[in-house]
Parts: sequence; C-alpha cells; structure tokens
Amino acid sequence: MSYVDKIPLWIRYIVGVGGLLAIVLSVSLSSAESGTGKRIDRMQSFLGVVIITIVMIATSKHPRNIAWRTVIVGYLMQFCLGCIVVKTKWGQDLFTWLASIAASLLEFSNYGTKFILGDTVGAMTPIFAISVFPAIIFFASFIQVIYYLGGMQWLLKRFGWFFYKMLGVSGSESVAAAASPFVGQGESALLIKDYLPHMTRSEIHACMTAGFATVSGSTLQGYIALGVDAKSIITACIMSIPCSLALSKIRYPEKEESLTRGRMAEPSRSTEEVNVLHAIGNGAATGINLSLLILANLIAVISLVNLIDFLLTWLGQFIAIQQLTLELVLGYLLYPFTWLLGVPTHDVLHVSQLLGLKFVANEFVAYQRLNDASSGPSVSSQLSLRGRTIAEFALCGFGNLGSIAMQIGALGTLAPNRKADISRLAISACVTGSIATCLSAAIISMVM
Repeated sequence: MSYVDKIPLWIRYIVGVGGLLAIVLSVSLSSAESGTGKRIDRMQSFLGVVIITIVMIATSKHPRNIAWRTVIVGYLMQFCLGCIVVKTKWGQDLFTWLASIAASLLEFSNYGTKFILGDTVGAMTPIFAISVFPAIIFFASFIQVIYYLGGMQWLLKRFGWFFYKMLGVSGSESVAAAASPFVGQGESALLIKDYLPHMTRSEIHACMTAGFATVSGSTLQGYIALGVDAKSIITACIMSIPCSLALSKIRYPEKEESLTRGRMAEPSRSTEEVNVLHAIGNGAATGINLSLLILANLIAVISLVNLIDFLLTWLGQFIAIQQLTLELVLGYLLYPFTWLLGVPTHDVLHVSQLLGLKFVANEFVAYQRLNDASSGPSVSSQLSLRGRTIAEFALCGFGNLGSIAMQIGALGTLAPNRKADISRLAISACVTGSIATCLSAAIISMVM
C-alpha cells in the first residue's frame, strides 16, 4: 500500500477540490484583461459554475454516493481543454485544423449533389436542405464504411480507454461517451449494444447524458451552413464529454454493481454488411432517414412555435403586453441561469431566449435564429463577441424535447427489457446533458 492510499478518502477529495479551485482561480485571475473578458466577467462565470454544481448536488438522486473522483477530474479536464483552445497558439491551430478538415471532408458531398441536381442547383449552398442533407447522407455512409472496416471500433476503444482511466467510469460508459460526438446519441448505443440490457441505471443515465450534451459529426455541415464557427462546435463537443460524465455522476450516482466496472468494454464489432458497397448502402439509408427526421422535426417545430407565438401575441393584446412570444417567456425564465454562464448583462435576454428555444425546439432552430438576418439585424449582430461565443457553445448539444423521444426509441429498441428504466431517466439525462453543454460555455468564458 502506498502512502497516498493511507490518507483517508475524504481528505484526498478535499485536497482535490482545493487544488481544482486553486488552478481555476489562478488561471482566470492571472490572465490579462481583454475586450472579450475582464476578471470580473470571469468571476461571474466561476460563480455560475459553483452555484450550478451546488444545485446539482442538492438534487442528486443519491448524494452520499457521488463519485467525487469523476467530478473533480471531469471538471479539471474540461477546464484544461478550454485553456488549450483559448490560451495556447498550438491549441487554437489544432482545433482550427480539425474544423477545416471536418468542413473539407463534408464538402465532398457537393459532388454527389451536383450530379443529381445539376451544377446550378447544387451550388445553392445558402438553401438549408441542399447544403445540409447531402452532407448528412455522405457522412453517414463514410462512418458506416469505417465501422465495417473496424476503424471506428479501434478509435473509440482508445478514446474510451482514456476516459475510463482518467475518470474512473465503467468501460461501457466511456465508450458511449467517446462515441457520441462522432456518430450521435442513438448510434453510439450500438457500440455497447451487448452490454445495454445489463447496464445499471446510473450507466444508462450517463450514456444518455453524453448523447444530449454533444452533437454528431453528421450534423456539422448543418451548423456551418447556418453561420456557426466549426471550431466552436468541435471544441464544445470535446469539452462536454468529461463534463457530461461528471454531472451525470452527480445527478445519478452509482449504487449497483456494473458488469464493466474495473475493465474496458469492447465495442461491438458485429456488422450486417458483407462488403464495402453494402456498408455504403446501409450508411446512405441511415443518412436519408436522419435527414428526413430532421426535415420533419424542423417543419413541425418551427410551425408549432409560430402558432404558439401567434396565440401568445393575441393573448398579450388583452393583458397589455406587446410582442408576447414563447421566446420572450423562456428568455425571462432562463434569465438567471444564463447570467450565471458569464453572459454580459446587455446580452443575457437574447441568449436566454435562444437557450429556451433550443430546449423546446432544437439547436438547428436556435442557431438559425442566432444568425438569421432575413427580417432585420440578426441576434448575432446585436451581441458582443463574448456573448456570441458563449451562445454558440451553449447551444451545441442535442438536449431538447424532441431528442428525448428519439433517445427512448433508439435505446428501447436495442434493450426492450430496459425501456421502462430508459423512459424514467430520459428527462433527467436531457436536463443534465443540457447543463453540461452550458458549463462548457461557462468554462470558455472563464478563460476568455
């Protein structure tokens, strides 16, 4: 037994929390002030992270069983990633390079689009359907081919091993969390489908939270088409992985015995494809289904939001409230939470409205509203650089009401015997994942 093992666990945790706070405060306060962030602004974000964490602990399912190692290391990893992206030249260059590689890869879908629709229509990239849906189909096929060849399993096993060792989570949790930014919340469950029927409720909650806290690579082109910085999307997804696991272990700590506790889960290698062409076809089918699902969701959600706005505006005329809309109501409800993320006071209402819209609709609708200038100045043009950056990070996740139904359907199909547990945990996981995404924004604002 080493000398460290002889120290009581509670003392080690206190030292860990103290060390984490010392690192965060020293970096935030020692950095020179700039136009995007003053020390008082950074302390606003720091206060927000502390308050949000305390609230999460107070609402924990089993507060006495919180895995503090996962929480401390998860927060530290998220903060270090934020510092690398914002404070180091090589970090900025690395994530800029990753963003350019991702954007360049997705642009290959233009060849197929122009072949089917012609050069004139294929060049109409401002049109959402033309710029987004072909990229989704192409990326889904690309991932399916890599999966058939064993490349995704190899990559995710390495990523999963890293989170498994660093955060002390189970093997199945680490693989699902590592996969979420690449293949999406539903598809990541396929990699652990052999374990899903036997996973504990805490593990299911963690896997679902990771899915809600990130977005998938196949939807990246859609956000780029809406004017969002690709580097912000990629950074937000990577930062949200450790935070989603940390917050999940606060909200729903482990009380059961996991099959993959203390060992790495092997991502499922079984595929139904017989060759590469079969994989391309299956990937294309997945891509078109996802595209149609996004299309249907956008039509339904945007139409319903406008219907609700019409009814609220009509009601507002009777109670002397002008321009009463769903965004306005959600904006005031989320106003305190948004301020805690470090958003400048004059930007808070705009950003809180976007966060509310993202939760009741989806991130596509929120990003579209952020950059839409078709009927006047866009929301983005009215925000400061600090407020706009925080908004882009905070909106980057699948945490919305529509995704809850998709998560229940996808995981319930893979593990019918756990559908009741999945349904009970879905709302909690969605809220936790949404908060994890917002904490990534708060961490970025602490080092700006």
